Amino acid sequence: METVNIVLFLIPTIWVGPFWLLMLLEPESDRTKQWLSGDLLFIGPLSIWLLATILNPSGLIGLLTGNPADFFDTMVELLGTETGTVLAWSHFVAGDIMATRWMWRKAIEHNLGLNKTRAIVFFGVMLMPVGLLLHVILNPQKTTGKTEV
Repeated sequence: METVNIVLFLIPTIWVGPFWLLMLLEPESDRTKQWLSGDLLFIGPLSIWLLATILNPSGLIGLLTGNPADFFDTMVELLGTETGTVLAWSHFVAGDIMATRWMWRKAIEHNLGLNKTRAIVFFGVMLMPVGLLLHVILNPQKTTGKTEV
C-alpha cells in the first residue's frame, strides 16, 4: 500500500483513540465530559475523508457520474482501491465514534455503572453492532404513554 494511504488510514484511528479511551477508562469523569462536549472528535476522520477525496477524486466522481444500473459494481471497484479503503475506514471511524459518544452519554444519563458503560463503549468502537445491542439491552426504556412517530 502506498505510504500516503497508510498514513491516511491510520490518522482517523489515532485521532479518535484518546476520546474513546476516556469514555472507556474514565466514563464518569469531568475531563471525559469536557473532551466529548464538542465536535472536535470528528475533525480527524472527516479531514482525512476530505483529503483522500481531494487527492484522488476519480472514484467518487465515477460513482456519481456513472450509470446508475452499475452503481453497485462501481462501489465495489472504488472500495477495492487504496483510496476507497481510506474513505471507507474514515467513514466507519467517524460513525463509530459518533454512535459511541451517544451511547456513552445515555449510559451516563441512566447511571448504568462502570462495567455496563465500559462494555457498551468498548464494543461501540470495536464491534458496533454488539455495542448497539448492548445499548438496547442495558439502557432502561422510558414509557410515556405516548406513541412517538
